[in-house]
Amino acid sequence: MAKVLLVEDSPTQAVEMRMLLEEASHEVIHVANGKLALAALGEHLIEVVVTDLEMPEMNGLELVEAMSLEYEHIPSVLVTARGSEELASKALQQGATGYVPKNHLQTMLNDTIVDVLGVFRTDASFAKLISTLQKNVFVFDMPNDSTLISPTVALLIQVASGMELLNGSTLVRVGVALEHALLNAMYRGNLQLGPSVTPAHRAIIYDDVTTDLIEKRKQSEPYKDRRVHVEATASKDEIRILVRDEGRGFDTSKLPGREDVQVVDTESGRGLVLMRSFTDELIFNEAGNEVTMIKYCR
Repeated sequence: MAKVLLVEDSPTQAVEMRMLLEEASHEVIHVANGKLALAALGEHLIEVVVTDLEMPEMNGLELVEAMSLEYEHIPSVLVTARGSEELASKALQQGATGYVPKNHLQTMLNDTIVDVLGVFRTDASFAKLISTLQKNVFVFDMPNDSTLISPTVALLIQVASGMELLNGSTLVRVGVALEHALLNAMYRGNLQLGPSVTPAHRAIIYDDVTTDLIEKRKQSEPYKDRRVHVEATASKDEIRILVRDEGRGFDTSKLPGREDVQVVDTESGRGLVLMRSFTDELIFNEAGNEVTMIKYCR
């Protein structure tokens, strides 16, 4: 699957995470702190870094900051302990691509890596042509079909990468934000399904997992004819993405902030935190059924 650099100072925790990663067929290189991680990044072709936050020599936040300067194309996933939410929030804002709480390693670690790499690996066959683009606009009206999410993200990432608007890891973060916005629009907005009755983010997008309730909603009034409207503009100054559903919206006054990493225990709250952390501006309309995400490129 992927070559993973595991950065963890606890031998016991490192063994647990290595076993989980190797069960998913990842090749794992383990080091005990951030300084050793930077050395390993210079010696090996690493595809993704999984790092603890609290470590001696150089902690996870400092590693993420250093990677943003020297290895900005490599995505990083944080492993957070209870009480480290503030550091995790800072790391997300500094360039980390995802996070997993230690009490959710079994269920979330490999899924999060799939999310990150699924966004990152896109077709570069049109790179030469795309490099000449000055502005590109996509407008979609799509049904509530989760198989459309990955192609939509891949298309935007391919265009933005070819136009050289953002570096690799930052593009991954924008792609993750768009994934969550589309999933929220389809499942939370149009189908009015809460996270407790739907599969996990990764299972829906990458494994096309469904349930009888989901399929029933897709065939029933008033849900079946609702669409997701997407407008994405990529220019030299910014990437601007509008996602609107036709559901009843939600109370935007209760939105989690950038610092609310503790809501990782809730699927919907996690998506909103990532959307806010991975963009420069996140704007909801008054009804709560439309979000505009802006990432500046200069």
